[in-house]
Amino acid sequence: MRRRALLDGGIAAVALGGAGLLSGSLTAAFGREDLPPAAAAPGPAAPRPAGDAPSVPAAQVPVGGSATVKDPASGDAVYIVQPSAGKYAGLSSVCTHSGCAVNPPKDGRLYCPCHGSTFDAATGAVITGPAVKPLPGYAVTKNGEQLELGPQQA
Repeated sequence: MRRRALLDGGIAAVALGGAGLLSGSLTAAFGREDLPPAAAAPGPAAPRPAGDAPSVPAAQVPVGGSATVKDPASGDAVYIVQPSAGKYAGLSSVCTHSGCAVNPPKDGRLYCPCHGSTFDAATGAVITGPAVKPLPGYAVTKNGEQLELGPQQA
């Protein structure tokens, strides 16, 4: 009888471990596009030619709100935010904990649905973990009535 209980326990442990590995790999890819390995490399984006920057009309980004553009280097979504009147910033949508896509800013925070990390919507700083690194930031410049996404900041 004990041998059977030990065998059943071992099978259950292997099944749980396999399910954990599967869910971890699905979680890491959740909300992200498939990218070639070179485009997925972390770090600042390569310089872009002038006039090739993703942009949105400034009127689409109210104070406390955001608009979404794509980082041309990685294909990941970037939130352009206006935390206070006339101040704009770009924040990566990729959680620094496990690579999940964080939700758009709400109530001054960005929330990661995978493990519950929250980030400050003005700076990308970690408010609650498990993430320990802030969201990468991007330069945003106002060119007339357009907000242009600049390179990822180091």
